[in-house]
Amino acid sequence: MLKWDQPQTIEGITVYGDHASINTFYVFPDSPRFRIDAGTGKPVFKFLKYRNPIDRAGGKKGGGFLIFDVEFVVDPKTLTKVTEKLQDQLNQRYKNVNPKPQVKIGQISYLRGEAKLQVLDSGGGLVDKIQNPGAPSLYGGMITPFTVELSDLGAPLAEQALQGSGGIVQVIYDLWTPVRLPDLTVTVWLNASKSMSFFQKVDIDWSFWGDDSYRETIRQTFVSTEFGGVNIEPGTVTDQKVLNSVRDWGFQQLEDAVKRMVLGDIPDVTADDRKVPDGIEHLTRDIFVKKIANFRRTFRQGQVMEWDPAPRGTLPNITELKGPDGKPLKWSDFAKTVDLDDPFFQTLEVNVRANADFAALPLYSIDVHLDYESGNTRRIQDFSFTGANDVEKFQTFVESGVWKYKYNYEVNYKGETKTFKSPDIETDDKALTINVGQTGILTVTIQPGDINWEEVSAAQVTMQYEDQGSGVDLLEETFTLDKDHTSQTFQKVIFQPASKPYRYKVNYVMNDGKEYRVDWVEGRSPHLFVNDPFSDQAAVAIRAYGDFENDIDNIFLDLKYVDEANAYTQIKAVALNKDNAFFDWTFPVINESGGKLTYSGTITKKDGSDPDTIAEKVNDPTFKTIIIGEAPPQPVEVQVLPDLLDYDQLKLVKISLHYEDAANGVSESKDVIFHKGDNTAITWQFHPKDRTKKEYQWQATYFMADGSQKKSDSVTTTEPTVLPEIPA
Repeated sequence: MLKWDQPQTIEGITVYGDHASINTFYVFPDSPRFRIDAGTGKPVFKFLKYRNPIDRAGGKKGGGFLIFDVEFVVDPKTLTKVTEKLQDQLNQRYKNVNPKPQVKIGQISYLRGEAKLQVLDSGGGLVDKIQNPGAPSLYGGMITPFTVELSDLGAPLAEQALQGSGGIVQVIYDLWTPVRLPDLTVTVWLNASKSMSFFQKVDIDWSFWGDDSYRETIRQTFVSTEFGGVNIEPGTVTDQKVLNSVRDWGFQQLEDAVKRMVLGDIPDVTADDRKVPDGIEHLTRDIFVKKIANFRRTFRQGQVMEWDPAPRGTLPNITELKGPDGKPLKWSDFAKTVDLDDPFFQTLEVNVRANADFAALPLYSIDVHLDYESGNTRRIQDFSFTGANDVEKFQTFVESGVWKYKYNYEVNYKGETKTFKSPDIETDDKALTINVGQTGILTVTIQPGDINWEEVSAAQVTMQYEDQGSGVDLLEETFTLDKDHTSQTFQKVIFQPASKPYRYKVNYVMNDGKEYRVDWVEGRSPHLFVNDPFSDQAAVAIRAYGDFENDIDNIFLDLKYVDEANAYTQIKAVALNKDNAFFDWTFPVINESGGKLTYSGTITKKDGSDPDTIAEKVNDPTFKTIIIGEAPPQPVEVQVLPDLLDYDQLKLVKISLHYEDAANGVSESKDVIFHKGDNTAITWQFHPKDRTKKEYQWQATYFMADGSQKKSDSVTTTEPTVLPEIPA
């Protein structure tokens, strides 16, 4: 696999080594270029300018077209020089070895790709439209055809700018290839939670003589949190470009995790759930709902990641290039000025190609049939493709403004009499590409990722594919990877596009004779990397709630993870207290969903009483968060209001407030004093340990203006307000 973190530059070309082979190298072009036609040795390029602008849709004026192909390859002469210098390096490194290792130029495998174009203002006043298939061919020369429609102002400007020195055509490639992580560690983590707390208190007083009273208090809170990150331990890696690429990849993994772990909203308490049942005069509801999602994964040296080298560049003008005769190319050979009555103005041109590796796949040919019909105009043309670099053009006059055409394709396989023929497809695409996924061949390359062959003797990979709806019966094949056989291919001609995911399972045979199995996993990538049996990481978040100040001394937990199918066990003991109420346990697993996590423990108290026992429980595998205890009750607030005091009769009043919970050792008191003229409410808080015990007492002593005293009866209540009033 490509060793991407230690490149070298030879003849202006970036060269990468291989992580396992001393004599395998991968060459990377410095930038894209115009495709050179194999027959003529000249660029595939055409510039057409209208002698007079023509009317286009939306009131715009058309000025011309720029049509060309781009490829991403190393020039054969340059490749020869690079190979010679690499061979010199090997000869020097292995002076005493005979015969000398011979240089092999490896083929970079791309998982996916995109290609974009920037010309002048690309969709502004100079360029009306750019057409291209969006993705290059991932095989051969990685050819991408482009068609640029220029405005009446853009055509003459482009004509001048495309000549002489410099260039105005900028091509941006994004190409993702699998590479191995260098000597560093990447941890991707996400913590998300949503909670809803609802409190309702209703007091109804049906009075036989006086007025009825109804008092209802409702408090409701919704809280949502989501935070995560990518942590990199760089190890011996100092190249900032490498670290930035790894960080970008890590954030992509985090983004994928966020999409998978979306927490649904917690529903509001319904009107029916808020109702007071008949016959109930005093009601208290306390509801708390919480959803938690945690994700944590660690990637280490040797595991596989996707890397995008992002090649891009400005293509040199045609007049700066030389033809096969060594002479500079002439602009006049590639440009043409046409009149309004030229048939080109009503001509449909379609670039046709096949994006498939004919050398590696059992493909004989892909035959494409195109059919245009409108009014009296009918054009039928057939093409046969036998290589990834083949590009054909379909041309026809357009009638009645109809630009759509129909096509189908037939795939012929090596050694098969049966073919696959697609249905008719209607389109107006100017760049028609038949991709490998449409050819009726399922191909998956199976390679080891970060398997440690010092521990693993072999990895047996069983592959399956089935699509009964399309007439594909179950296909199954087993492959063995070991240190001497590091690449296998699951390849089946299914005579249908591969529209379903394949699935695979792995049986690891260890050097000590043990076997570990990873159950069925689905995949779609044409490159399957089998990692070490312990490459998955399980993360369990342990959170303790309770009164660590006054009640709880320590919480001791014994955690146990058991994967019975693989005879694999992990054990952890944890102590939680005031200084350490949170703990995250991360451990390697064979299959993240294949084991069971249980926990048990004890809770010791500060007062020395007998500890509470936590019976063994199975952790909910969907949340992977263990919550021990519960959050202590919130403080209760009481407002003392002087609104009913008659200061004409009073000097001052003292309100004595008291909360008592002897069972939990809580006793809190406060005296509130109002002097003549005091009109501001005073708030008192008490702190219950038992969330169900919220009753407190208050009593008022009134110091009258005439020197006498009056004292109210002691009142026991849960009301959030106190309204003292001089007794009669």
